[in-house]
Amino acid sequence: MRKSTHISNLVLTTALWLVVLLGFKQGFAQQDPVYTQYMNNLMSVNPAYTGVRGVGSMSGVFRKQWNQLNGAPSTSSVTLSMPLDSLHVGGGFDFLYDDFGHFSTTALFLDYSYRIQTSQTTQLSFGLKAGFNYLQSSLTELDRYHADDAYIIEYGDYSRFLPNFGVGLFWYGENFYAGLAVPRLLQNKYHRDVTSVEAASREERHYFIHGAYILPLSPTAVFKPGLTTIMVAGAPVTADFDFSFLFMDRFWVGAMYRISDSVGAYTQVQIGNIKVGFSYDYTHTPLGEFTNGTFEVMLRYDFKTKDTQVFPHLGF
Repeated sequence: MRKSTHISNLVLTTALWLVVLLGFKQGFAQQDPVYTQYMNNLMSVNPAYTGVRGVGSMSGVFRKQWNQLNGAPSTSSVTLSMPLDSLHVGGGFDFLYDDFGHFSTTALFLDYSYRIQTSQTTQLSFGLKAGFNYLQSSLTELDRYHADDAYIIEYGDYSRFLPNFGVGLFWYGENFYAGLAVPRLLQNKYHRDVTSVEAASREERHYFIHGAYILPLSPTAVFKPGLTTIMVAGAPVTADFDFSFLFMDRFWVGAMYRISDSVGAYTQVQIGNIKVGFSYDYTHTPLGEFTNGTFEVMLRYDFKTKDTQVFPHLGF
């Protein structure tokens, strides 16, 4: 009876999450920041990842995009994740500051996940995040072709507090993971009294699909191919193909390719409870003439709170 109830709850919950996640229009303005080392920053986009590693952890990522280009984006993010294994849940938060010249976004979201066993070796996690984005714009300071642009003069300088929430799924086992997430479901308007430019003045939903698989090559080396796809209305589909190698459960070396945008490489090392990573990618678009690339630094610290907890070697 208990097993039957568990299966029924699984079916109903999965169906509900799929309706929420897949109920969107076709057609794809990129607003959320893009990362090279997504595998160590999954919680920022997918709340279902919260606590699945079995250890509490805090991580930070700093990304400087299009280096030497004035006004180019820079992104700083911090996440904290804590598992409560006895209740099969995880909790935490993610903080983001994204600066793009005369436009910036500060975001703070609380994250929650609930995990269920789907087989002897796999688990499915359901995630929910809730918080806000705080936008600040000073577009009147920009050099403009039409200095008397009426829209910029009236609406270019503003600040907005935008509450939001998101959902996610994360299915994983010893050698793989697959996830689906919508970090922000509400399409908040930047200006409530503006309707003529509605499509260009609101938050757009971003749909993330990600996955990876571990292929053992020897007792001390594994190969991990991975994929992260981002879909958002008004922009082309973004897909990152990631290929990495892990040596002695400690050293990572990898390369990535982002469709119609950039190629890059990264390296990571685990030293005790600390993991450090560095990446560099270079755009192969015409923008490459004006920049010498993008770099990203990642730092994570794991809290081992129980003797029964282990550090998974999947690299996420």
